Amino acid sequence: MTDKNQDAFAKARERYEQASSYWGNWRKAAREDREFFAGDQWLPADRNNREIQRRPVLTINRLPVFARQIIGDARQNKPSIKIYPAEDGDVEIAEIYEGLIRNIEYVSSAPDAYDTAFESAVICGFGAWRVCTDYVSDDAFEQHILIERIREPLSITLDPNAERSDFSDAEWLFYEYDISKEEFKHKWPDQDLSDFATSDAMPGWLDRDSVRVAEYWFKERTKKTIYLLEDGTVTDKKITGLTVVRQRDVESVSVRRATMAGWTFIEDPQEWPGTMFPFAIVTGEEYRINNKTDYRGIVRNAIDAQRMYNYWRAMETENIALAPKSPFLVADDQVEGLEQEWGNLNTVPMPYVRYNANSQAPMPHQIQPPQIPTAYANASAVCVDEIKATTGLFNASLGEGGTESSGRAILARQREGDTATFLWVDNLNRAIRYTGKILVELIPKIYDSERVVRVLGPDASNEQVAINRVVGDGMGGTTIINDMSFGRYDVIVESGPSFATKRVEALNNMVEIARMNPAIMQVAGDLMVKAMDWEGAEEIADRLKLMLPPQILQAEQEGEGQQIPPELQAQIDQGMQLIEQQKAEIEKLQDELEDKDEDRRLRQYEIDVKAAIEAAKIAAANPDTSAVAQQAAQILAQQWMEMAASAPDVTEEPEGMEMERELPDMEGGMHMGMPEELPPEMMEQIPPELIEEIPNIPEITGNEPEELPQ
Repeated sequence: MTDKNQDAFAKARERYEQASSYWGNWRKAAREDREFFAGDQWLPADRNNREIQRRPVLTINRLPVFARQIIGDARQNKPSIKIYPAEDGDVEIAEIYEGLIRNIEYVSSAPDAYDTAFESAVICGFGAWRVCTDYVSDDAFEQHILIERIREPLSITLDPNAERSDFSDAEWLFYEYDISKEEFKHKWPDQDLSDFATSDAMPGWLDRDSVRVAEYWFKERTKKTIYLLEDGTVTDKKITGLTVVRQRDVESVSVRRATMAGWTFIEDPQEWPGTMFPFAIVTGEEYRINNKTDYRGIVRNAIDAQRMYNYWRAMETENIALAPKSPFLVADDQVEGLEQEWGNLNTVPMPYVRYNANSQAPMPHQIQPPQIPTAYANASAVCVDEIKATTGLFNASLGEGGTESSGRAILARQREGDTATFLWVDNLNRAIRYTGKILVELIPKIYDSERVVRVLGPDASNEQVAINRVVGDGMGGTTIINDMSFGRYDVIVESGPSFATKRVEALNNMVEIARMNPAIMQVAGDLMVKAMDWEGAEEIADRLKLMLPPQILQAEQEGEGQQIPPELQAQIDQGMQLIEQQKAEIEKLQDELEDKDEDRRLRQYEIDVKAAIEAAKIAAANPDTSAVAQQAAQILAQQWMEMAASAPDVTEEPEGMEMERELPDMEGGMHMGMPEELPPEMMEQIPPELIEEIPNIPEITGNEPEELPQ
């Protein structure tokens, strides 16, 4: 071992000795409770004396029926883990978590682990199970999560300083188990068993046939600084270019596990994926005595009453067995010749017994034996009542008849028993809730790759769901469907009848409703038959469904149509994102179009200015023309400029370049002639020399013309 591991082992031995001293008396009492519950109910001295004297040693164990009542209630009302999104969690992913946890429980036979732990808690006040990981198969690298039962919960040694009811604040614990020497050599061939016989070896860890191995779980805490950056990111490293808004020091927790045997680590400490110990503890009644914690089941308080019951029943049996028989009083001559018949009177059933009637003695008669004292029976009955009082279970809870006459009164008495024993059921729910927290923490770390997992529904229906699937987002990037590491989730536990029990209760209620209102069969007959558990019920339910009213079928079809598969929903979400992006692009193009319209208005203004300049040039070149002629020249210039402005696709050109315009092609070009808008009287006033110049205006073929002729 390295120096670091040697220090860790020394710390482990110190903690083990501390915990052994703290829990030693409680563990001894818990083992005695289990032995007493199993039938070892006489004190050793009393048993030895009675056996020596050949006196009866009777054990009439009344405790199992009380324990089975509590255990049976818990088995009928199976707790179930429910997952709900917290803060940034997703509802659909929460459903996948919940279905995956059901599948983990199913594959692991988790109900067996829960039942074993709960039974141990009811008997001795302490039970447990564990969560572990393993590879899916021998030829795979993917892992899955399992829940394993612990048959010997007293093999767990907890940190005495833990304060929380679920022991989530424990800093360390030990889990011990015994294996054969052959199995030990197979798992750890490099370890020498002789090492465990040294003086430094921890006592009791090496037996003739077995070796004790312990898993040592402990937490390591390291301090670090986290930063809140200006973009909302929280990290433990500063990022260049981003301002730190806030910072604080935190303590990071990591869980490690080492395997030890005797005086050494046979497996060095390794890190566990989670931050909680994967052990769920179910406790019974908790007492704090002399600054130490004591956990008890129903046995501890009922020990004396059960012992007294055994004693009084043994005394009653002994007195009855030692009481004289009831003999017949006869004369010698009354049985003369009939001795064999009278001798077999107590061993052979005979319809009659003969005697000699010629005797002078009176007819033979039986002598009454002495009466057995009723004190024994009364004392036994008192002991039974005391057992009921100490366990909190009375006649109604045990199924015995009482003085109650109404069903409501009987249910009230049963609820009294349920209330008195609800402590154990509530502690079981607490342990299962802690298990849910462990699973929610482990799932994104164990199921961290793209794979298809099976999820189970409350009715045991199964579905294959793809998790951590990377798909394109339609914009050149990627997105992850059913990202199990996304968000945080809360765990609650619901306790109630199993789905099968609820189904039977629902069927009974539906049958009762149909008995009172037969017309309901026309609208819900398929559901009633579907709830029945016999062959052919599904087929009959399908046929009855075809006979439902059209409006009900239409409503169901619409409801089914609203259920969209997760993969299709993800594609729809991607499409909606693309639509939003396209809308943004369209808005951007509309803004650009508005800018171009503004440019067109500015260009029109420039055209108007140019038209005025051209008109001024014409007027300046012909100073003798009349006002009407000048007006005509201005109209001609304006018409030409408007035709140029009406050309499509007016775009901006770099500064210093002329603007090109596509004008309509009219027989090879557009000739600017005399406008038709001028009235005849105005045409008469235009000077002839100006009219002669108009036909010489060059054709417009697409490029902006040069200056108009003078």
